[in-house]
Amino acid sequence: MKPATINTLLALAVLALAVIPVGAAVFVLGFVFGDSPCVMCWQQRAGMTLVALIGLFILRYGARPKYVGLAVLVGAWGLYMGIRHSSLHVARDIGQGFSAEILGAHTYTWSVFIFWVCVVTVGVLLLASKEAGATEVPRTLGPLERAAALVLLVVLAGNILQAFASTGPPPFMGQSDPIRFSFNPRHWVWSLEEWSPSPVSLRGRWSVDKPDTAAVPPDPAGGPLAVLPALALRRQSSLALPLQGGPTDLSYDEATDRFLITTGQGLYLTDGTLSRVLRHTVIDTGFSVDLARFGGACFLDAETVMALSENKSYVILREDDRVDAGRNFRYFLESFDRFEEVTRSRFGTVRARMMYVMSLAFDPAADSLYTITVPNARTRKLVVSRFDRRDLTLSEEFLPQLAAGTRLAFRGEGRSLDEYYVTGATVQDGRLYAISCAYSTLLSIDPGRRAVAAAYALPGLDRPAGIAFRGDGLYVVGEGGAVWVYERPAGTE
Repeated sequence: MKPATINTLLALAVLALAVIPVGAAVFVLGFVFGDSPCVMCWQQRAGMTLVALIGLFILRYGARPKYVGLAVLVGAWGLYMGIRHSSLHVARDIGQGFSAEILGAHTYTWSVFIFWVCVVTVGVLLLASKEAGATEVPRTLGPLERAAALVLLVVLAGNILQAFASTGPPPFMGQSDPIRFSFNPRHWVWSLEEWSPSPVSLRGRWSVDKPDTAAVPPDPAGGPLAVLPALALRRQSSLALPLQGGPTDLSYDEATDRFLITTGQGLYLTDGTLSRVLRHTVIDTGFSVDLARFGGACFLDAETVMALSENKSYVILREDDRVDAGRNFRYFLESFDRFEEVTRSRFGTVRARMMYVMSLAFDPAADSLYTITVPNARTRKLVVSRFDRRDLTLSEEFLPQLAAGTRLAFRGEGRSLDEYYVTGATVQDGRLYAISCAYSTLLSIDPGRRAVAAAYALPGLDRPAGIAFRGDGLYVVGEGGAVWVYERPAGTE
């Protein structure tokens, strides 16, 4: 490609960048419609202006490596800011977002596309101009190139005016949620709110520690609920099963008199006495959906089981002795011929989105699955999420309260159910029972009233991982392999 053609295309690119995204943003969206940028919008707009300015330097002095390299760096910075800004809103429902829309897409999402085009354009021009080189003497700009420079200066002046009015001089730096732009100084808001200290993390609010029960207080006497009746411990034993890792949950199927135990990656079906493994497999958690450590499990029917990861990803397996072991190699690490993988996917939540879960319960009567969150340093809420078994989609979420008419009461001011650390759950007689590793407490939740109807202390526990009802007892399995059998709570006979 001839140098003159390259310069013409570059001048058109600079002109288009100045007029369409940056110019339209300040003169049309800003001065006409009163759209005022937030601090991240200013970063993106400044990046586009710098890319256009670098384009003028290339037109004037040639494609010198320092100019081309700087254009790529600024484009990469703009891509990062566009993605960072868009990531705050892309998970919202259809049509929701922030600020103005252009052709159905919000302005911050357009910046990702614009910076991507900038980086691609620089790469294409660099390939096309490999024989032209840089000029020793500055070139004289042609009419189109001078027009691009003039337009950029006008656009830059408009942005300076808008920045001064909506942001102010240093030390003011704008708002995270900007107000409507106005030429009237009485409506200008110069804010220092963005200087307020904030936690520094490379992952922002997504920097949440994985669940860890090691430091959770076990004593029921220290829990948020006062004067709880204690369930009598009938017997205690230890699992003597060849498990790969410690137990992470427990479930029971009355129709077949079998328990289901999960470990970090394994699923084990045992007899009703927890003394013999009848069938097992170890899941390849790195295949397809990102399965993490299993934290919950349940029977969906007599032949189908479900295991849930702490990150709310799940796998559903069906017992099958005729399955193709070779085909199953990609799904399993052990026992390729004992299960058929039905599906693996993820639960999507709203209130529980920023929290992990360590429990899963299935209610056949309501054809619903339940998960309960565990607190973390950033978010401390006890959120119960219900999913319809038919499409495995979120049906409701609620924050349980203490049921009216019970004797349950908090120990003092500031105590709440959010202090509990639920590591196992099961449904019995229409109630959702949840075992909390913190304070060794069993919560009886009424899903219809969205309330805790009863609670019991379970003395002697050490990091419980799962619960299940069998016969006349409440079975609790611990992370270390201990098994406790308590009397049933009233109303579960």
